[in-house]
Amino acid sequence: MLIMKRMKRTGFSKFSTRINLLIIIILLANNSLFAQNSIKELDSIASFSFSIMSDNKGFSIENPHMFNCNKWIKEAGDSFILGLGDHVKDNIENPFLDLLKNDSLWHNHFYPNVADGENEYWGRDQGDWGAGSPILDYVGLSERKNVKLRENKCEYYAIEEHDGIKVHIIQLHYSDNPLDPLIAFNESSREFLMDELNGIHKSVDKDIIVVLAHTGAWVNQLSEERKLKLMNKADLILGATTHHFQRYHFLGADVDTGAIALNTGAVGNSFDSGFLQIHVLKNPTRMIVQYQHTQNESRMLNEKGFAFEKVINGKIRVLDLNLINMQISK
Repeated sequence: MLIMKRMKRTGFSKFSTRINLLIIIILLANNSLFAQNSIKELDSIASFSFSIMSDNKGFSIENPHMFNCNKWIKEAGDSFILGLGDHVKDNIENPFLDLLKNDSLWHNHFYPNVADGENEYWGRDQGDWGAGSPILDYVGLSERKNVKLRENKCEYYAIEEHDGIKVHIIQLHYSDNPLDPLIAFNESSREFLMDELNGIHKSVDKDIIVVLAHTGAWVNQLSEERKLKLMNKADLILGATTHHFQRYHFLGADVDTGAIALNTGAVGNSFDSGFLQIHVLKNPTRMIVQYQHTQNESRMLNEKGFAFEKVINGKIRVLDLNLINMQISK
């Protein structure tokens, strides 16, 4: 009798384990489906969206990571794409240049950054300041009416306006070389940054300011006065070069106001390949900022550490999947 009871208990235990396992599998499948529905819902409720990518080193859609990047940008209906440089690499094939010439979205709505990779490709070496400017010609940047190109041909100010919101884009040239930041990120570039910032009459909820320079934590090269001006007026500050997505805390880790500062990672040249996708929502005007991992099979909402909310002229909030879902459902 005791043996019978033990057998029944054992059988029940095995049956219970199988049921639990089946429930877990169903829940995981449903969660994956819900994530997909939610990212598309975020697309639909956003006023518009845009993306930021860097360090693809000449890769185009023949590369699986760039394939996903291009596919997901178009799937979301992104209005434009910002580049952070190193889009080409010397002494190899660079099919990305063909994409820039032949794809209407990339040709008409991509805003490249001139960085060390571009300088090396078109100039003597990475330190050949501004020599990489021909990449701007591949997208006809000087012909766009919404772009003000500097005489140095590698820095510019542009405005993208969508649904009554202006996105102010300031692209700076700061190559990894020369190593001396006073040369690589010279005073003329710093003055240009400050002049453009001062020239923007920012409203409460109709202006977003994005500032880009290639070399990592470049904000630390500014004087304290200029750093505070930048961090308190801009909304999104971007760097690259490390091929590693991360958040920078230029005013301290406990500060949740001012610009959100991020490294854009890399597309196809990183253990955690990806790019940034930004959804702009209204009431209040805010950005949902996510790092999309291109090794994933599909685009999805992201977990804590890879997703943020930045209220324009307001606070920064770290998000995770559940928080984003809650926000969408409101």
